[in-house]
Amino acid sequence: MSFFDNARQSKFVKHEEKQENVSRFVGYFLDRLGVLESPTLEQRTVTLVARSPASPVTRSMLGAIGECGALSVRFQLVFCQLEPAELIADWTDLCAGQAGSAPMAELRWARHPGLSDAHEQMVLGLGLSWHGDSMRRDPETRDAFETFECFNTEAARRGTLAFKAIWRISEVVATARQFNRARQDQPLPHDVLGPHAPGTILNVAGAIVSTRH
Repeated sequence: MSFFDNARQSKFVKHEEKQENVSRFVGYFLDRLGVLESPTLEQRTVTLVARSPASPVTRSMLGAIGECGALSVRFQLVFCQLEPAELIADWTDLCAGQAGSAPMAELRWARHPGLSDAHEQMVLGLGLSWHGDSMRRDPETRDAFETFECFNTEAARRGTLAFKAIWRISEVVATARQFNRARQDQPLPHDVLGPHAPGTILNVAGAIVSTRH
């Protein structure tokens, strides 16, 4: 029996296995998306709530970003932590987009401390979803339960509703490059640099994260 034969699977997993499991799930989603003739925006959308860009679920999705781009996958992401800087830069680059094309991703910051009790979760299209431990627990070091839902549109719908609620109360994250473009390439003022995470700029459009470029 394959990993995804069951409609619903809850597994207790070791932390070192998490990224491999989610990577297989993402690959399954992309395989199914790839055979659709004209997938809708909803079928191509992935929503993700994660502790940080270092979470295994986030790394798994980033590892498939080339195939996601080829299939016009659109991301909406909420992170509880905007660090480490070198990993958040991968996502802010996608948020900045390329000249003449829409950005591949939108990113928000779950700044409110109460949101750390929310669970990491991901909804892929209309029928696949995943959720793991709460965002206050470090998934890179902790074993935990995770649940995979396959062909369960109701579970995906509930996950989407939960995501939208978190999305609404999270702060917009723009790249420094986008901010400069909006200000006609004027340099960022000194007093917006925040003391929180390296490479993070606060209190301008919610949160503005520097990129590597």
